[in-house]
Amino acid sequence: MRKIFKIILAVFAVIIILFVSVAAVIFLDVAAYTATRSQTLSPTGTSVGKALVIYDPGLSGNVKTVASQIASDLQTSNYTVTLAGIKSSAAKDTSGYSIIVVGGPVYGGALTGSVKDNLKNLTPENGAKVGIFGSGQGATTPDDVAMIKQSMPANTELSNSVVVKIGEKEDLTTRAQDLVNQLLP
Repeated sequence: MRKIFKIILAVFAVIIILFVSVAAVIFLDVAAYTATRSQTLSPTGTSVGKALVIYDPGLSGNVKTVASQIASDLQTSNYTVTLAGIKSSAAKDTSGYSIIVVGGPVYGGALTGSVKDNLKNLTPENGAKVGIFGSGQGATTPDDVAMIKQSMPANTELSNSVVVKIGEKEDLTTRAQDLVNQLLP
């Protein structure tokens, strides 16, 4: 009987350790610290402006796919695009950009801490358009977008931002192009 009790206790301890580990990864946003790279995408024609796309990759990496699609769509629209991980040096300097897009995963209806911090410190130049996207499971509902807006920091410079959620199962190409279309002049 004692042996069974010890086994049950050990299994219970392992489950608690796993649960705490997974919670720490999600709530401490460990994945954001891996996003330290950036790249520049040049348009095929004459550049009409500069765009910055900042992303927190999240646990699944889906956000980087969304950010890459948005960057590609902006490049196709003749923007010189900097695609930057949220912890890269390129993500910190927003001067000279006419379009800035920031995105990350949505956990529990809210953006991650790294995305909130980035938005809180974001200082777009006058006239710059800002897009914010969250990526999560399931199709997008109006409640999803409202929850993302509620999780954003109170920053008057972001009050006119375009905010969308792009579900992992939705048509990424169409949803990314919709966001880009809303940002283009």
